[in-house]
Amino acid sequence: MAWTLSAMITLLAPATFFLVSCEHLRSELHVQTELSANDLSAMISSNTQLWRYEELRLSELLRRRSNSVVAESRILYDIGGEVIARNRQQVSIPRITDVHDIFDAGTAVARIEASRSLTPLLLRTFAVALCSAIIAAVVFYMLRTLPLRATSRAYQALDESESKYRLLYESMREGMALHHMDFDENGDFAAISVIDANPSCAAMFGCDPQTLIGSDSIALFGETFREYLSELLRLLEQGTSIQFELTLPRTDNLYSVHAFSPDHGLVATLFEDITERRKSEQQIQHMAYFDSLTDLPNRVLFLDRLRQAIAHALRDENSLAVLFLDLDRFKDINDTLGHSAGDQLLIQVTRRLGRQIRSCDTLARLGGDEFVVIVTDLGKKMNATRVAQDLINAIQPPFLIAGRELHVTTSIGIALFPDDGNNAETLVKHADLAMYSSKESGRNRYNFYSASMNQKALMRMETEAGLRNALERREFYVEFQPIMNAADSTVVAAEALVRWNHPTRGRIPPDQFIDLAEETGLVVPLGEWVLRTVCSRIKTWSDAGLPLIRFSVNVSSRQIERQDFAEIVRNALRESGANSAQLEIELTESCLIRHSDTNISDLFGLKEWGVSFAIDDFGTGYSSLGYIKTLPIDHIKIDRSFVRDISTDFHDQAIVEAIIAMSQRLGIRNIAEGVETIEQVRFLQERGCEEIQGYYFHRPLSAEALEELLRAQEN
Repeated sequence: MAWTLSAMITLLAPATFFLVSCEHLRSELHVQTELSANDLSAMISSNTQLWRYEELRLSELLRRRSNSVVAESRILYDIGGEVIARNRQQVSIPRITDVHDIFDAGTAVARIEASRSLTPLLLRTFAVALCSAIIAAVVFYMLRTLPLRATSRAYQALDESESKYRLLYESMREGMALHHMDFDENGDFAAISVIDANPSCAAMFGCDPQTLIGSDSIALFGETFREYLSELLRLLEQGTSIQFELTLPRTDNLYSVHAFSPDHGLVATLFEDITERRKSEQQIQHMAYFDSLTDLPNRVLFLDRLRQAIAHALRDENSLAVLFLDLDRFKDINDTLGHSAGDQLLIQVTRRLGRQIRSCDTLARLGGDEFVVIVTDLGKKMNATRVAQDLINAIQPPFLIAGRELHVTTSIGIALFPDDGNNAETLVKHADLAMYSSKESGRNRYNFYSASMNQKALMRMETEAGLRNALERREFYVEFQPIMNAADSTVVAAEALVRWNHPTRGRIPPDQFIDLAEETGLVVPLGEWVLRTVCSRIKTWSDAGLPLIRFSVNVSSRQIERQDFAEIVRNALRESGANSAQLEIELTESCLIRHSDTNISDLFGLKEWGVSFAIDDFGTGYSSLGYIKTLPIDHIKIDRSFVRDISTDFHDQAIVEAIIAMSQRLGIRNIAEGVETIEQVRFLQERGCEEIQGYYFHRPLSAEALEELLRAQEN
């Protein structure tokens, strides 16, 4: 096509140009000849006898023409062929000639012959031919060279693309196989076989790709292929795609299969190994519903099972019980032995509890040391009682944790359906309230829910709400309980005790808000306020000339946890101007053990300021006595639980005597708390107790009453 079109352009264009131009030249020449003949005829008609002899005039007429640029030869002949006149202009050959007769009264008397050269036309035709040849060459290049190059590039790109896809096909992680569907003469399905497979697909079977070719697909990939055979046949008709999962024969690997039809009679399958993904999904699903430490159902699954149990109980007109368990003093174990020991304890508790419940019941962990049990098919309330007691008994034997024997108890609250609630949330809440009632009743026991517990819980909520605003409203105040010298009964110190005067409920006992403040963290700002109040009092009474006694302030574990607590004490002393030697910080044993490796050393840096330290409730903690010899302790306060029965109880007497003797040997002063009788006073004096605090001498006094007492003592 390129050659033909180029040849046509090369030949036809100049030929056409020449023919058309030549015809135009011939027509123009004919017109010019005819015009000249008409002029000559007119001249002859006016001078019939003498026109032959007017050569100059004839020559002038022959020279007249409209186109003076193109060379043209004109010759006038008579009828006999003799030249009468000419224009004397030479025309080169080749040329074109036109002849026209001249008439006089209708009779031909002469003829004119006009000629023009074809050389200019031939030159122009040559130029046109040259341009045509150039155009033809361009057309030839475009029609032959460029398409060939484009085709070559297309083939090259196709090869590269095929190579890339082949490389991708062979290196992809997903297995891919191409299957051929065979049909019998009736058009019914006969067989499906593998006609191609990539290395990943072959690796699924531990063989070479060539080994798979020709294999029966159903035998190779299992009966799942047969189950989806109708779907695969539909692919051939509709050109859609399907997705399904299968487990390979003789393996446990699970694959997601995406199947489609790339061509008539062919089915392609893409295999993705989803074994690990499915395991991860199952693990995530398990984590969403089971506790990671104990593998018990968590709160979400527990509530779901409780709702199902309620639905079954309603259908069968039966009852069920929810038991809410909380380990007693688990926080102390966590704080003293560490969270790892606490976790091990929870695991062992789970095992013991699990052995006490039936397979139809549910044991779950809600978090921390809180467990719940659903007991179904209750006949009587005593059934729940028996289960609760069995659970308590299961916990009582000692646990061996990190080489230590730990004795743990549990408190249980019981709520019954439908008596104590008709939905899961209400039953759990009421069982929780009953559990708190068990703790308040002495722990290691169970309690059934009663309506009065709601009122108590509401009171607790109101107390917490009021506690959050009590500081801002200045509802707190400080009382001081004097500490007496055992020898002469003079006041040598005073313990600061915070009190709360509620605007509507009046004076709220400390045991109703101190623990709550500790739980909510409000003890931190409250403790700082007490510290600043005491420091201000120290400064005021010192300036007033009162005796320089010690003032002890109780510090909670929450306060010690703050990295800047020691600086808070320093700021309180600096801002108030109080004598730091009059300030004493009271700490509990558990607080010392819990923070022995953190910021407790910074706290004892206050010794450089003259601040003294006392151990409160000594002998009631879980710690060893190692800190006594390593920390700069100034006073040990013998807990009131040992003092209460020292007049009659031999064991309490021995404990108190041992504490007094130990403190004297270590050079630490001792203080007995909770002294209320003269017998207790005499016993302590006889054993060498140095300071005494209790109702026998003074109850907590207001700041004004303590000031009067100190002034009276001074006089």
